Amino acid sequence: MKKNILIAVFAFFLALVLLAGGFLLGINFSEAKDYLADFIKPAASTAQKDTGSADSANSGSKGIKSIEQTIKYVLANAINKKTEKELADAAIEGILASLEDRYADYFPSEEYSKIIESYSGTMSGIGVIVTADEEGQVLIINVIEGTPAFEQGLAEGDIIAAVDGIEIKDKALDQVVALIKGPEGTDVIITVFRPSDNKRIDFIITRRRFYVPNFYATVVQDNILYIQYVDFQENGAKKLEEKLKEITGKNGSGAIKGIIIDLRNNLGGTLDDAVQFCDLFLDSGIIVSVRGRSNNSDKYEEFKAGRGGYTDLPVVVLINGYSASAAELAAGALKDHGRAVLIGEKSFGKGTVQILNELPDGSGIKYTTAKYYLPSGITIDGTGIQPDIEIMLTPEDTEDTQFNRAVEEIKNLINKKTGQ
Repeated sequence: MKKNILIAVFAFFLALVLLAGGFLLGINFSEAKDYLADFIKPAASTAQKDTGSADSANSGSKGIKSIEQTIKYVLANAINKKTEKELADAAIEGILASLEDRYADYFPSEEYSKIIESYSGTMSGIGVIVTADEEGQVLIINVIEGTPAFEQGLAEGDIIAAVDGIEIKDKALDQVVALIKGPEGTDVIITVFRPSDNKRIDFIITRRRFYVPNFYATVVQDNILYIQYVDFQENGAKKLEEKLKEITGKNGSGAIKGIIIDLRNNLGGTLDDAVQFCDLFLDSGIIVSVRGRSNNSDKYEEFKAGRGGYTDLPVVVLINGYSASAAELAAGALKDHGRAVLIGEKSFGKGTVQILNELPDGSGIKYTTAKYYLPSGITIDGTGIQPDIEIMLTPEDTEDTQFNRAVEEIKNLINKKTGQ
């Protein structure tokens, strides 16, 4: 059963917001000064408004001059020679490090262009879904049947060690994904460490395009509908609603008695789709709130449920350690409103929003701008969501015990609803 229903897609889902701004990584100090001044000017002007003094603005100006002077001194006198670009890169990385933001990264222009290209839809892949584990290793958590990766023998649990001979230790997940993806018909060498064999293995894989829907829906047994929601993407919930209408119409009114929603290995996706997804099963209340900063101002926004079309059906949701971001948001909202019983393992614990800013030289930065909050008011960032019924799934399991427990639980909920 597990082999047939656990289908995943190769992707690392990130909502991209490309904004103008940043500072110049060039070689002209007068230009660099102008860009740096523009970079901090909004913050300085706000501080001046609050205090009624120009002290903050002057302090900011002195700070920029200090950075410029430091680079000049180092270039002229340091025994360890560096280029202006190397020093500018180091300054950027230092600023990001000061945020104490584990998702903050700086990408040189050649890496940044690959990352953007990998999200543009013009690239192709190999057919795996990956994530970063607690040790920062890039772990394959699913391999799609019928894809190049599946055909060449990559397996769930493999740890990617190198791509085309480039060791990926300490590289951001975005960078690794960009290295793996590439033009259709080209080869990529994936080096993995396979724990079960305790050795590294090289795989030569030819990239190609393949389409995997963002969800699968099928009636399993006793009129129980099983939905595997692979990722949250634009109009995904609308497509699901159309599928639900088709299934309920085909099976007759009221034929579907309960729903199992599988969000295991779902790394997230777009906020809008997660809200629309929850709205199918809720008819009132807050789904999620978002708190953060934008354009030098604090932002707060609530997303509320309307009148969902499937609010009377019992629901069970499956989650695991690779249910993240929008998947956690959806599971947590349904749990907080008493609409679903959660089964499986504690979720990943990513409740933040990142944006990418492109800098003038083509490089880019990524950092956190907001946090998600569940209807209960808590954030799942760094903590995850604890399931109502914890069932651990191990590589030694020959059956999908989490799915089996979900079937058992949905039957119990159906019986309670019908008074049996």
